Amino acid sequence: MNLARFLAQVWQRHRWSVPLSLGAAIFFVRLASEVNEHELDAFDSSVQQWVDGVRGPGDALMIFMTDAGSVLPMLCLTLIALILLLAARRRREVRFLLVSALGCLALNVLLKSLFHRARPGAELPYLLARPTSWSFPSGHTMGAVGVVGSLVVIVRVLRPARVVWVPSAVLGSAWIVGVALSRVYLGAHYPSDVLGGLFAAFAWLSAVTGWAYPRLLPHERTTAEPH
Repeated sequence: MNLARFLAQVWQRHRWSVPLSLGAAIFFVRLASEVNEHELDAFDSSVQQWVDGVRGPGDALMIFMTDAGSVLPMLCLTLIALILLLAARRRREVRFLLVSALGCLALNVLLKSLFHRARPGAELPYLLARPTSWSFPSGHTMGAVGVVGSLVVIVRVLRPARVVWVPSAVLGSAWIVGVALSRVYLGAHYPSDVLGGLFAAFAWLSAVTGWAYPRLLPHERTTAEPH
């Protein structure tokens, strides 16, 4: 098989997932470069100053959302989903969830160790104990995308009725966005940390989804199902 034919088959099979994954990865690299060169300091500072001025009414909701994106809830949600999928003999979905969620975790650990970005400010975060890990990219955000985003994909793969699929997608998206916003609201992350987490996790999730379910996205097709 020559290279041109191979690339044509890859494009046919992953016409949406490859561009989505590469696009998110490129945005992440550009963002990470600007973070590393302190070009986003003014942006982060201005957003955080605005957030400081609106704190108060949303405290309870933001604490709830940041707790919902913590390790224990994400682990419990993953274990429950794995048990249900194993009981239903959905082994491909089990593999997909493990690869997607654990991949996001490993990627976050790797990226944090590469960038070594300190947490915002010298003062304690708002209503939180100071996190001890590095700041970029946001682990809560990447974890929410890796777990909740994967479950949304699995719900779509199972092809339930629209009345189930649409609310699941909306709820999952709201969960991810809520967790991301809560990290900025509570002062645990810079806005660019959260954006970096979204781009990095989405790049991974898109790649894994495209490989595991090449006919899930529009205009993608294959003659053989992956095993």
